[in-house]
This record gives sequence, C-alpha cells and structure tokens, in this order.
Amino acid sequence: MNILKIFLVFQTLIFTPLLLSSAEADNVKRCYSLFRPIENTALKIKGPGGTWGLFEKRAIFRKHAIVGLHVDSKITALIFTINYLCESQEGIPVNEVAGQVVPMMAERGLEGFIKHYLVLAHELEEIKGWAKYADYFKAHHKRKLDFGQTKNTIEKSTVFFERYQALSRKLSKTNDVEEIAKEGKALIKDIMQFNNIDPLLKQANLENSKIPQVSNLLNIADEM
Repeated sequence: MNILKIFLVFQTLIFTPLLLSSAEADNVKRCYSLFRPIENTALKIKGPGGTWGLFEKRAIFRKHAIVGLHVDSKITALIFTINYLCESQEGIPVNEVAGQVVPMMAERGLEGFIKHYLVLAHELEEIKGWAKYADYFKAHHKRKLDFGQTKNTIEKSTVFFERYQALSRKLSKTNDVEEIAKEGKALIKDIMQFNNIDPLLKQANLENSKIPQVSNLLNIADEM
C-alpha cells in the first residue's frame, strides 16, 4: 500500500474543500466562545467527581448515587455534542474512520476496496458497511450549519447546565434525599428529550451514529 499516495488523495478530496474563509472560521470561533463558559461551569463540577461523587460523599444520598452517575453522563454527552456542532460549523470533521476508508475508496473503487479488506479476512457485510460510510462521508462532509440556529441550541442548553449546578449545590447543603433524587431524574429525562427534539442535536447524533465501529480496521491502519 502506497501510504503517501493515499495521503495525497485524501488531502485533495477532503482537506482542500474544507479550507475555511476567515468569515467561516469566525463562526467556529464564535461558537466555541459562546459555549466555553457554559461548558466550564459543568467541568468544575465534573472535575472533583461530578454529582455522582457528591451523592457518594454523603451517606444519606449514597443509595441514589446511580442518579448522579446518569446525570453526569447526560451532561458529558451534551457537552460532546455541542462541541461537535462548533467543530462542524463548516463541514463534518474528518474522523479516523473517514481518514482511512475515504481515500481507500477513492484509490481503489468499490470492487478494489472490498477485495482489499476481504484479503485481510474481514467479513463482507462489515466491509460493505465501511464502503457505505465512505460514500456517506463524501456526500455530506461539505454540509454547513447555520450559526444562528447553533446559537439558539446553545442558549436553550444553558438551562440544563444551570440545573446541573443547582443540583450539585443542593447535594452539599440539603438533606432532602427524595427531592434531590427527583430533581436528578427529571434532569436526565429533560436532557434526553432535548436531544430528541432539537434539530441540530438530532443532526449531530445522526452523523455520529453513521460512523462504523471499526477498531480492528484502525488497528490495521496503525500497522501499515
């Protein structure tokens, strides 16, 4: 395999079209600037152990620690998705899978792509999934997000981070176990609902769900 050739093909197909104008790059920076202070409020809680750690810290709350664990998980996922929206303002970011399968498909074509991975003892259906993702990425990686809509998503998310802060404070100051557990469960439910109804979060989750689980494929790339 000519690694240099694949690298050059990939640069032509992917990186060149994604070179950003100053205005486009500004949207990415503006997005991060808008979200970073919000994210940092959550990271200050997560750093010492999150709400899970706060539940575990006090004996009266410990039996509901799983609630804190799920709250932390939902906040972490929301942070990841919003950061993805910032990163992908001007196109779907190049991930490790795309970095291998897109140039491989461009160089070899579908038949050559399938033959190459069959020789490496991969299952045909798995290979077809990789090929399908290569086509998906090539077709969609230039899509753009509307910054105004992204800003709206970030502003709507603020309430969940504020509730996360409030929950962490109450865990240190109140003894109302049932109320705290109720608030934690409500926060989990509401974040899930937000993910299901916000158009950009739905789009981000869909795009990320398209990435195949291919650790064995990436291991092969490391060995080449």
